[in-house]
Order: sequence, then C-alpha cells, then structure tokens
Amino acid sequence: MPTKPRSHRSLRKHVTTACIPCRDGKVKCGGGTPTCRNCAIRGKTCRYRQGDDKRKVPVRQAVALLARRVDSLVHYIRGCELPVPTMGEEDHRILKNVLDALELQCEDVSYSEKSTSIEGNPKLPNSTIVPTTPISLNSGAHNSHPSEGESLGETAPNSVHPPEQSRPTWEDTVAQEIPGDGDWDSDDEVTDQLSCRLGRLQVTHDGQLRYFGSTSNLTLLDALVDVTPPVTIARDAPELLESAQLDHDIDEGFERHLLELFFTWQDPSLHIIDAESFWRARAQSQDESLATPYYSRALSDAMCALGAAYEPKYHPDFVTFPRSLAEYFGDRAKILVELELDTPSIATIQALVLLSTHEASCTRDTRGWLYSEGMAMRLTLDLGLHLEMAPYVEKGIIPHQDAEVRRMVFWGVYLNEQFWGFYLGRSAQSRMDIVTVQKPAARTLSLTCWKPYPAVGATLAHIPFSLLCREWLSLYEIMLPLTDVLYGCSEISVHVLQELAVVTVNKLGQWRIDLPEELTADEVSSLTTPLPHVLTLHMQYHQFMIHCHKPYISRRYIQPQPPQGPGSGHARKMCIDSAVAIVQLLLRYERAYGFEKSNIQMVSFVFSAALILIFNTVPTKPMSSDQQLVTHLSTCFRALDKMASCFENARRTSVFLGILRRQWQVRRRSRRAPGDPGREKGFSESSGWRRDDAAMSPTFDQGTVGGLGSGIDDLLWCYSALGDAHASTVDFMGPNLCNILLSEGIPRAFV
Repeated sequence: MPTKPRSHRSLRKHVTTACIPCRDGKVKCGGGTPTCRNCAIRGKTCRYRQGDDKRKVPVRQAVALLARRVDSLVHYIRGCELPVPTMGEEDHRILKNVLDALELQCEDVSYSEKSTSIEGNPKLPNSTIVPTTPISLNSGAHNSHPSEGESLGETAPNSVHPPEQSRPTWEDTVAQEIPGDGDWDSDDEVTDQLSCRLGRLQVTHDGQLRYFGSTSNLTLLDALVDVTPPVTIARDAPELLESAQLDHDIDEGFERHLLELFFTWQDPSLHIIDAESFWRARAQSQDESLATPYYSRALSDAMCALGAAYEPKYHPDFVTFPRSLAEYFGDRAKILVELELDTPSIATIQALVLLSTHEASCTRDTRGWLYSEGMAMRLTLDLGLHLEMAPYVEKGIIPHQDAEVRRMVFWGVYLNEQFWGFYLGRSAQSRMDIVTVQKPAARTLSLTCWKPYPAVGATLAHIPFSLLCREWLSLYEIMLPLTDVLYGCSEISVHVLQELAVVTVNKLGQWRIDLPEELTADEVSSLTTPLPHVLTLHMQYHQFMIHCHKPYISRRYIQPQPPQGPGSGHARKMCIDSAVAIVQLLLRYERAYGFEKSNIQMVSFVFSAALILIFNTVPTKPMSSDQQLVTHLSTCFRALDKMASCFENARRTSVFLGILRRQWQVRRRSRRAPGDPGREKGFSESSGWRRDDAAMSPTFDQGTVGGLGSGIDDLLWCYSALGDAHASTVDFMGPNLCNILLSEGIPRAFV
C-alpha cells in the first residue's frame, strides 16, 4: 500500500503561548495571529494575555521579591513602634494558599496568625521586635533582613568596622552568615527552595505534569520548559507502520464498533477509561488536530485489540491475514506506544494497561506483566497520579473532572497490577506508603449507563464505577497480608500463619455481607440478572476463598502441631464449595450473556475452580458422589472452549488442565495398590480424604463470617473428628501435586 502523504496539520509548529479562549477551553492553540484557527472556527475573539511566553515569566521570583519587600516594610513599622495594619480573614487565607503553593514564606502572614490569639492586638510582644539598626560584628549578631541592594554578610554604611588586627577569621564570617536558632523563619526564598524535602509536580517541555522528588534537583525550576526540545511523536509512525504492514485504512464505523465492544465487555470489570473524556478527546484530535492527554492513536488501537476479541479472528471486509484481527490492532498499539514513551501522557498509561491484558490473552505473560508492573505503574508515579489533587482543584490549577480522571486511572492501574500478581503468583512491587490520592468515593451522583452490545432493544442499567472500584480495592486489601506470607514467606510460624488465615477468611466473609445492594449476586434476592462485572467481582471473591484454604488441604504440609483449627477436611470442603460457587456464577453468566462475551479475568477464575474439581474427581473408579462435581467440571471445560474463541490463554488453560487430569489419574492409580485397606475404609482416591469426614464435620456457611474463623468449640470438634485415628492414612498429595495446587502458574516447558 502506498505511503499516505502527511497532512499539514502534523507539521504545525510547537506553540508555547496559547490565546485566552484556547487556554480556558484547555485545547492546544495554533498560535496564529491575529486570530488562531480554533477561534476562527468557533467565532471567538482571539486575545493573547501577553507577548512573552507565560511559562518564562518568573512568577515565583516575583512573588518572593514582593514577600521580602513586605517583610522589610513590616519590620520598619514595628521598629517605629507603630501598629501593623491588619489583613482581612479571607485575604489572609487566599494569600497563605498562594504562598504555600509556591513554597514561599512571608513573615507578615505568619505574624497575623499569631497576633489573632493575643486578644486581637496586631502588635507582637516586645521580645519579638527585630531592630532595623545593624549591630557591630563584634557583638556576634547581624541584620537578618538586609535592605535592598544589601546582601548577607555585608554591614550597613553606619556600622562600626573592627580594627585590622581583630578582623574576623573565615570561620567567624561563616558563623555570622548562618542564622541562629531563632532566625530560621527569616531564611530567604532560595534557601527555602533548596532545603525543601518534598517533591512537587512540574510542567515539562511537552506541557505535561510530571512528579519529581526533591533529591532529583529538577524541582528547583518552576517549569522545565525549553530545557529539552520537544519531540514530535508522530514523525516516525507512518514509516514504522508501513514497514510492519500495519498501515491499512480503518473504516470509521468499524473502529467505533470495536470501541463499543471494549466499553461494554472489557472495561467495566477493570475500569480505566472514562468514556466521556475519551470520546471528547477523540473528536478534538480527529476533527481539530488538538493533542489531549486522554486520547492517542496507541490507546485507540489497544482498545480495538480488546474489542476485536469479541469478533471473528479474520474479518471478511478488513483483511489482516496472517495476523488475527486482535493481533493486528495489538501490534499497531505496541509500535505506537513505544513512540509515546518519549513524552508520555495519561493515554500512554491506559494503553499500557490494555496492552498488558491483550498480551495475557495471547499467552505472552512476560510482556504483559512488564507492561503492567514495569511500565504502567511507574508512569503513574512519573505523571504524579499517585498524588491527591484536591489542593490543586481548590486553587483552580486543575479542573475537578481532570482530577477525577487521574484518580480513576491510578486505581485502575493498581488493580491491574494486583490481578497480575495473583495471576502469576508474584508480589506487587508498588509502594503504597507514597500514595496520597484518595480512593473513589463510596457513593457518587455520576452513573454510567450500560447495555449489552450489540443488542437491539436491550434495557439500560447503571454502573456505579466508583463503588465497584472501591469494593475491588477492599477485596485485594483483605487478601494481600495473607498472600504475602502464605505464598511467599517460609520464615513464619505455622501457628501464626493459621491465625492470619482465620482473620482473612473472616474479613472476606464480612466483606461479602457488607456489599451494597447493587453489587450483590445472590440468586434468591436478585430479581434481575446481575451485570457481568458484578458476577466477575463475586468470582474473584470465591477464588480468594480457594487461595485461603488450598495450602491446608494437605494433612501435613503446614498444619500446626499441636493441631489448631478445623483441619484439612474443612479446608477441602471450603475449596469445593468455592469452586462450585464459581461454576454457578458461570452458569448465570452463560444464560444472560454467553461465554463468548466473557471478560478475560474469568479465565483465571475458571482455572482455580477446575483445579479443585479435578483434584476431587480423579479416582481409579468413579464414585456416585462425584458425579455432580464431574458435571461442574464439564461446565468449566465448556466455558474455556467458548472463551477460546476470544482469548488464546483460555485454550491454553483447557489443554493444560486436560493434561494435568491425565497425569494425576496415572499417579493416583500407581499409588493405590489393589489391596489398599484405605479403599475398604471408604476413602476416595479422588481427594485422598474420607467421605465420612465430610459428613461428620460441621457445616460452615460461606455467606457468614464463618469459615476457618468459627468458634473454638467447632474448631476442636473438627480436629477430634479428624484426629489421631486417621493419622496413619496415606496422604495422596505428593510434593509435586501440592506445588501445582499452591500455584496456578503454568510451567515454562508446557508453554
């Protein structure tokens, strides 16, 4: 296909000074005079506030100079023993906010705060009055507030000079130039700026906000404008896409169709893109060639890659052979996102998160994990998304809507990182102690409508995205303390570990009880079918219940000695109940939406459920009591086969489980000799535990706070039922089987 000529819009020069209408509308100005292109199109009066670039105006230096001038005048008034004029409360608050934002100090502001507590007297006590007449060097003091044209270390013209023989040494001079203990408030603006220990947001050459810590030294400039020349991201994109045979013209209607599929089936469970901001930014980019932080070609292609998963692999009208449709858009997005990394924006972070999901669906776990853990999360720190924006919103620096989008993106990246951690069995690396951005509010007035797409006449439903995100965060926070030690730490007492498991299970049960009504999925209480992302949330809950109990299904692995808790029989029962619950949620999902419209996260949940069911349905001879579990296992394989049309990792999981089932069956047959007395005692080879134990052990309701954290009497009773009488029973979980159950990662040799 011939190379498409570049448009004149892509060659527009970099403009650093925007007109007032473009700046108020937060769109990129063309810089034309006397009227820019945007104002000409919209019929607005094009006005520029000043001739120079506003980012070159030393605002911080000007305010610092005025603050020092005010301080000198205040000292003069106090030296004359005259009352200092008071400042109105509102004016004082506004001035203090401005100085705090610029990290400056003005003694008159702090003085006004102190004076209000002294019976309204605007005059400081005599002990705080600073004399304006300089003192001789021999006195060991100096004027801490030199007048204009006078620097620290210089004496006033009327000061007394010491004789030549008593001229102060270098050490004396340095000591005089360093303020005493009571003079730290008089440090000048440069000293305060250099000694600041906290980072700040900076405007860089590409117009984006970046976060720099104080140790980087880049915080010493108000804006890093023109320090590095701007980079034109799109300069290489056409050539690179053409070289990779990825430059096909994309029909506008078809692209919008793929985007709608993404917003309907993929985004709600891991909400990271605000639809309103995206569509508005997309229109600005395509219709007006305006660059915004909420849209990029890479982001759009990444969204299309996930939306294409719900289409046939090879489209009849948009030929991408030999690539599948999803791989075509995914490969385009990977090329374009590499170009964006020179000047990343929020859209770059969103594209990386979606690409991590796309790579997971293609079984490229390493690249997907690096996109999420190694790039997306670290870019949120680079752009300062981990910082609370409320102070900036109050001062009018950032609009409220932009602050909410930044909050949504950060927590979306965090949830994606946590999901990858559980999916691959790796600890997340993000430091939460530096995060100040608040979690999404529990209740908000803004709700997004949702309906199945494509579906004619489907009823609308409302998605409480903020509430859903908050519950996802709570669920992960409950699990993280246990996960970090249960699956990643060997230097811990098994008694302490079991107690932590009890606490975690109790918290999970309480979380489920406290769920708001719109997020419940109980088949009895729900009059309508829950939304797909609500069903996904509950699958995650049941998978976490399996994670809590899996290590305890072994009688010997980490069971405390002396025994503590209900024992392995109860742990196996809880795992089976959770696996069955996931299958029941899968059936509800199939009836309402179909497995072909599954979210990619569901592959992991089916994987966990199928492992438990295989473990309990692989006997030498099938037992009648296993038939229901076999039916549930069949549902898992049917779901994976349907999902395989969307996600390649579902096909891989299905093949892996099939091979594992055959291996376990061979191993258990080899461990079970024909005359094994365990068979006569009622043992099932499928699970390695007595069916009688299940009947004897007390019932624990998963919908309550029960689980491992039931009463001490129940715990002791369960232990007595599984006591020393069965201590000699053969545990059919060998080390290799135990390792597979403890970690659902797929061996590299298999891949």
